[in-house]
Amino acid sequence: MALHYAFRLSLIAFATESVRGILSHSDFIGATQSALLAAVIFFGLGLVLGEIATRLVEESERAIFEKWKNNLD
Repeated sequence: MALHYAFRLSLIAFATESVRGILSHSDFIGATQSALLAAVIFFGLGLVLGEIATRLVEESERAIFEKWKNNLD
């Protein structure tokens, strides 16, 4: 899940930065470099946030299951 989130977040960052470069009439190399840098930064951020989200969901489901299992007894 973390990897999927990271890829999507980096693609959104790349697209946003590319559009910003086009709208500000930047040169191609500069716009591409800033878009790639934004994609790399947001990929790392997406990995971290995706891993945190995965652990939170797993822990929540584990707690719900344990509560359900204890109510059966």
